[in-house]
Amino acid sequence: MILYDYKCTRDHRFEAGVASMSSPAPDCPDCGEASRRILTTVRTSGFASAGHSREDMPKSWKGMSGGSPDAVNYWRRSMEKREKLEERYPELGGDRRPILAHEGIFQGRPLRAGDDIGASVEAAVTADAKQSASAPAAGKPRAGAGKANSGGKPAGTSAAGSTTARGGARGR
Repeated sequence: MILYDYKCTRDHRFEAGVASMSSPAPDCPDCGEASRRILTTVRTSGFASAGHSREDMPKSWKGMSGGSPDAVNYWRRSMEKREKLEERYPELGGDRRPILAHEGIFQGRPLRAGDDIGASVEAAVTADAKQSASAPAAGKPRAGAGKANSGGKPAGTSAAGSTTARGGARGR
């Protein structure tokens, strides 16, 4: 059965199922008049949306406009809507495993519960080694920068260890 929209001579609109595209148009169920097939209206505006992701939602009081009741209610409704959607479609929820480590070597690639710790550490160390090997030399300090003399003391320090700020003027 194919569903088509029909309109009779008295402007009654109805939907009817027919066997094929070439089947004759059925009579109007309201008045019995002859009908003709009309174009189905297509919705061109609007779209389906999963709403805000968990990453988009505010995580602080400041992000909630300082606790504005309207903002709090909006985000609460958004979060409830998202939770219901994730219950029906768990693939939208992303990785929900707790993060065990997110600092140091795991800063760019957090370690999650269930991950192989040995493989994760090895991958993180290897990636850090590659990154540091390919880092430009511009970020490294130049030899001799910040030194006043060949003795290795910072600028403004005398051989005795006093600075002009601490010792004042010499020769008093």
